[in-house]
Amino acid sequence: MVAKKVFRNHLVNLIIASLFILGFVAFEFWDHYIPPAVRDRNKSEISRIKVDPTDFCFAAFGDHKGHDACFEPLLRDVDHDKQIAFAIELGDSLREGRRWFYRRFLNQIEKGLSIPFLAVIGNNDLYRGSTNYRGIFGPTYYSFEIGRNYFIILDTSARFQFDKAQRQWLEAELQKSQASRVRLVFMHVPPFDPRGPGFVKCLSEKDGKDLLNLFRRYHVTHLFAAHIHGYFSGLKEGVPYTITGGAGGGLHGKDPKHFFHHYIKVHVSGDEVGIEVKRIDRKARVMDLFSFMKDYGPEWGLFTGLLISLFTLGLSITKDYRKSKGKPV
Repeated sequence: MVAKKVFRNHLVNLIIASLFILGFVAFEFWDHYIPPAVRDRNKSEISRIKVDPTDFCFAAFGDHKGHDACFEPLLRDVDHDKQIAFAIELGDSLREGRRWFYRRFLNQIEKGLSIPFLAVIGNNDLYRGSTNYRGIFGPTYYSFEIGRNYFIILDTSARFQFDKAQRQWLEAELQKSQASRVRLVFMHVPPFDPRGPGFVKCLSEKDGKDLLNLFRRYHVTHLFAAHIHGYFSGLKEGVPYTITGGAGGGLHGKDPKHFFHHYIKVHVSGDEVGIEVKRIDRKARVMDLFSFMKDYGPEWGLFTGLLISLFTLGLSITKDYRKSKGKPV
């Protein structure tokens, strides 16, 4: 009897609350259990790369982390440069590696780039492991060749340790790459922090030294990494390197020589590799607020609406109850 009365007197509020409950549950189910239609995207993008293998350019950048104020101008700049044949993001493409974030990211790439785009996994791209990344892009470490140029992409998303199985795979790939003219290695977390002692935005000292020894022994032409939100380039124990983590995330310092938003244009010509830094002017910071809302807004909006509708329903029932008892409302 009481239930019927509540249902009759508060039908509209019940319907609104039910719709928010259904909407929130449906969104969470879709986000966690329904994978995007895209699979093995890195493999399909590699097949789209069409260049003169003796002379070509590509873009590399990392750590945009969903900050549209920088990332959208970056994509536009890369796409307008007709010399750039493809792009590689060096990890931390997302604030966190949930499927909804991947869906929005893929939509940005489809709209903003006409050239092939390859993804390196970063620590921010994880969500309960690398399942979501692997479901969309494929293996977390892989290699491919363009003529006599060997590309090796590593998974350093664990940040402080390098997997033994991947280490064996890497050495085998480096051995195979000796027939190539150019050997390029890409990773998110670098094997060392160029800022020196006291800074630990890198792999463990043991793994870092081990990788640098491998790169030097097998004559890696250039190492590319990110994770440090800035720009550093030079020679480390005989290995040429570039750290490019300026695609949008908050910068890790104030030195204008190193900390600015940018991407790099890499020119491979014969056995030479040239690096050109391209600075990016950010849009108004309000763009980052909008991008934050795009990432979290649907879920938080549904959850907030659910809480408000339940509060309104409870208030309405309480008011009705007090009125029936002759108490002041």
